[in-house]
This record gives sequence, structure tokens and C-alpha cells, in this order.
Amino acid sequence: MPQKLIIELTEEATQKYLAFASAKTEAEVNADCEPSGCTISVDIGPEPFGSSAYANSGSEHIEFGEAKVKLVEV
Repeated sequence: MPQKLIIELTEEATQKYLAFASAKTEAEVNADCEPSGCTISVDIGPEPFGSSAYANSGSEHIEFGEAKVKLVEV
């Protein structure tokens, strides 16, 4: 049976991501560069350990926080 994976950031993780992405984009635009976008990585762990989302920007590692991961039948 077909399945799909749904990854959802918590409200707090979403706010952290939006702050990071907006500051990064603003800095690129102010430097007269085309905005490069963002890559989000998600470490998916078995319960009870949970999953988390983060980004790397140069040498900086930014933790956004908890991600909820569900596998659902389609």
C-alpha cells in the first residue's frame, strides 16, 4: 500500500527557521546577491528520541528544534 512521509516543524522550530531564513535572505539582498534559499536537514530518530530540524550556514550549525514525523497511508 502506498505511503507518504509528513514532516512538520513545531511552532517554535518554525519561528526559528523563519528568523534564520529572513536574516540570511536580507543579508544576501543587501550585498546585492541573488538570495540562495535555505536547506533544512531533519534527523529522524526512533521513538522516544524524536526528530529534529537544523541548518548549516558556513561553519554555523543552527538548531531549529523538534520536528514531528508521520508515515501515513495514501
